[in-house]
Amino acid sequence: MERLVYRSKADSVLKRAKGLEQAVEKYLRLRKIAFIRVENYRCFRCGQVQNSKANGFPDFFCYAPVVLAIECKTGKGQLSQIQKEVKEAMEKSGIDYLLVRDNIDILLRYFERRK
Repeated sequence: MERLVYRSKADSVLKRAKGLEQAVEKYLRLRKIAFIRVENYRCFRCGQVQNSKANGFPDFFCYAPVVLAIECKTGKGQLSQIQKEVKEAMEKSGIDYLLVRDNIDILLRYFERRK
């Protein structure tokens, strides 16, 4: 029984994450901002990210008119160690990096400042 409860909590978190990513994507499309979506997927049994080719990379890369990386997190989700290393490397190379948490407000503010 505990396993089913755990799985339903994980499903809830995954649905919120997917909704946040969809909101980011819709906003980028609305603004006609060129972007690439890095498709990661989670194992439904263990919850681990299975796309090792993109391990640590953010969910979106945009060009607006500078390169912008966007990572989406929901709830108490934190950057993994590899994500922190990738974020630091990107920022050192001049790439803007946004951590979007639970809603797209920070994304809206970022683009408002760039007008």
